[in-house]
Amino acid sequence: MSDPMQSPTSGVLAAAATGVEDFITSRGGDIDRIAGRSGLSTGQFALPTDMLDLTAYCRLFEEAARETQDGNLGLWFGQQFQPEMLGLVGYIALLSATAEDAVRNLASHFGYHQCNTHTQLIEQENGLLRLEYAIQDPSITQRRHDAELTMGMFCNVLRHAMGEDWVPEAVLFEHHQPEQAHEHRDAFQADIRFGHVTNALLFRKAGLERPMPKANANMLEIMRASLISLSRNHHSNGQSASAPSLKEQIASMIRAGLAERCCTLSDIAQRMNMPAWTLQRRLAQFNLSFGTLLEEVRYAEACRQLGQAGPDMGEIALALGYTETSAFSRAFRKWSGLSPRAWREQQLIKATLLNAG
Repeated sequence: MSDPMQSPTSGVLAAAATGVEDFITSRGGDIDRIAGRSGLSTGQFALPTDMLDLTAYCRLFEEAARETQDGNLGLWFGQQFQPEMLGLVGYIALLSATAEDAVRNLASHFGYHQCNTHTQLIEQENGLLRLEYAIQDPSITQRRHDAELTMGMFCNVLRHAMGEDWVPEAVLFEHHQPEQAHEHRDAFQADIRFGHVTNALLFRKAGLERPMPKANANMLEIMRASLISLSRNHHSNGQSASAPSLKEQIASMIRAGLAERCCTLSDIAQRMNMPAWTLQRRLAQFNLSFGTLLEEVRYAEACRQLGQAGPDMGEIALALGYTETSAFSRAFRKWSGLSPRAWREQQLIKATLLNAG
């Protein structure tokens, strides 16, 4: 099996960095130095429809947090980030008919704004909606600040219709609880849960029929067509910014269901509202096997989590749906030729040599 850490370059439209220069400067950071360390230049922030490397974008906030000694810098950037600052995908949400339409359009169109990313709106049986977000590129391991700022951005979309006092029921994060986690509760005014399989907002469906203040069906279609066209242009120029493929959609659903062991062919088919045999047939049309795809997702997720300092082998095994650590170890050795512990040590050595250079 090929190394999932060697994935194509991921991208995000520069609109996601709107206002970042002033924000980081106001926090005491040297934006030119921070951008340079991240592999970016401030000139790349000028045109919202240009494409930024997603790895560098995520690193920008990690570097800024380190220089400003503000461990929650991404959290606060997201809280002040308004939907119109997101560019085309932000306006697609703002121009939608209702608050529910806004989050549905945001989820379905975010793949054009930022590639290699899972966004999905799930209706739960308890009357809650779950808006999920996660970067799918396993090579991007520095993603905590990106997750926290994105959850803040998503909340601000809903506040445009529901009012400034609207808060979600809960906010879930992939990463482990950081220091000063009380600031997350202050920011979102909601239950904050760390160490989940994906980032997500949980909020009530009741009341989401409220109209968006700037709803405009004609302008919505123009923005939608513009975003899709822009994505295709970037893609044709060799830049990554396309809508999720069938493989990406299924992989994201598998990833979301791993820890709950809800990632069988039947589970995924049910979430896609189709019979299992139909999903199997669609996969076969693309020469894909569900079993192979499940293993690929598990391997990529294993590499991503092993690349982080926090989780131990038992935690990773459970997050990947294994009941025993030994079963996870056997599977990982089959995929990579190394034990999970040896693979983690090898990556640590590589990172140390890279930083030393």
